[in-house]
Amino acid sequence: MNSSTICSLFLGLILISQSPFAANATLLGLGGGGGPLVSLICAASSNKVECNKVLSSPQITQAKNYKQLSKAITEIAMKKAVEGQAFLKGLAQKSKSEGLNICADSCYSSVVRDFKSCLDFIDGDPDTLSYDCKVAVDEPTRCDSAMAANHIVNPAVTALNRQILFLCELIFKTIDKLPNH
Repeated sequence: MNSSTICSLFLGLILISQSPFAANATLLGLGGGGGPLVSLICAASSNKVECNKVLSSPQITQAKNYKQLSKAITEIAMKKAVEGQAFLKGLAQKSKSEGLNICADSCYSSVVRDFKSCLDFIDGDPDTLSYDCKVAVDEPTRCDSAMAANHIVNPAVTALNRQILFLCELIFKTIDKLPNH
């Protein structure tokens, strides 16, 4: 290699290492080997592979601290809950099932409301934040119970409930790291 090629490679490495994305990736553990934040959250999660998948989204990589990370995960969870509710309403309308109606109208309305409240209190009272984020976990379980009581087996609904429960778990893990918790 000639000296200009070596100089160009060296300059490129310096620019890459100083980029904001690289700095955030290192802070959050998204760069090579995983750093402390993502490593701690995912190491303590029930599904390390899914945790790393969720925490590698572009929305997460922009977070600079636990508060931003909590907000980003809650926004992802809220989006999934809204999509899930629409999916459940479609199923309920087609099947006319009481169990699916309970899931769509009652359970997932509560999940969406709880996630919205959680987002509203990210900058506010830590006790209210913790409560609002943690009660969301009750509703997918209640949906599972309504499905079982009505003898409905639907793997897609079960998968949705598991996904919302897992996102709740990640939210808990990040809000517990916030100051005053």
